[in-house]
Amino acid sequence: MAAHAVGRMILRVLGGLLVLIPRVGSLVVGSAVGRLLSLLGWKRSLIRSNLLLAFPGATADALDYRARLESGFYRHFGSLVVELLCQFGNWRRWVLENVEISGLEHWEAAHARGKGVIFITSHLGNWEAMAAGFCVAGTGADRDLLIVTKHLKPEWLHQSFQRNRLKAGVRGTYEPKTMREVLRELSRNGTVGFVLDQYAGAPIGVRVPFFGIPVGTLLAPAVVARRTGAAVLPAYCYRDSNGRLKVRVGNEFSWQPAGNSHEELARNTALWVSSIEESVRSHPEQWLWSHRRFKGDLSPLLLEEWSASRERT
Repeated sequence: MAAHAVGRMILRVLGGLLVLIPRVGSLVVGSAVGRLLSLLGWKRSLIRSNLLLAFPGATADALDYRARLESGFYRHFGSLVVELLCQFGNWRRWVLENVEISGLEHWEAAHARGKGVIFITSHLGNWEAMAAGFCVAGTGADRDLLIVTKHLKPEWLHQSFQRNRLKAGVRGTYEPKTMREVLRELSRNGTVGFVLDQYAGAPIGVRVPFFGIPVGTLLAPAVVARRTGAAVLPAYCYRDSNGRLKVRVGNEFSWQPAGNSHEELARNTALWVSSIEESVRSHPEQWLWSHRRFKGDLSPLLLEEWSASRERT
């Protein structure tokens, strides 16, 4: 039997078993997975480096706070691993039982305008459950969602995740077709999700503050919003004290005009990233600190940097 077939079979068996475990049991399993990763020192250096950048300080209180965040992160990440495996079981049922969504009235009002809706979100909580929850949880008919995401490797794993997402009405778009498919989706008043806490250098990105640090951020959502007139809304997910995943859809952002085209795109991107930072600060242990968000040029912003044209870095 080919290795990819074995891999798919193992994931299906694990997913099928995990969705049957009561929520309290899956949280215990997730906590154990997190402790194991901590004991193994998985990405510890990167996690600590990111935490130090976001929450600097050498006092006893600062050191203790970062230590508690590190411990909480591993515990959260273990639960995230377990939940991602649940996608290979009865994912739709799991989402209906474990994901609660609020703020859909903001999406409904934006959707009624007929120009499409863009969600701005991040790697907080469980982003896969958040996307699925938007489509199947809450009141009313099922909704669909197109997410801009990365093509996974190996290919068999990518195809498996694609099938899992479709169980809940979530579709993905990948380079090089991303922009074309996003514009098509919005032209039919569809909904598109962008994860805006990943690094992107010039010319496709602009440096905007995240935890006070200028870091390259994707400009595409702002470009698309200005071109189409689509509404832009924040959405984020977190795990509450009982382990239930809560998805929050916020009020539509107001478009911020500026002196020139470059500055306008940067100013709105910065506004959306500040909203992401606010949500991360509310549940800091649940953000993906193992991700290399802080890279590239992290020096202070230059005067009129946003108004200048972007050059490749």
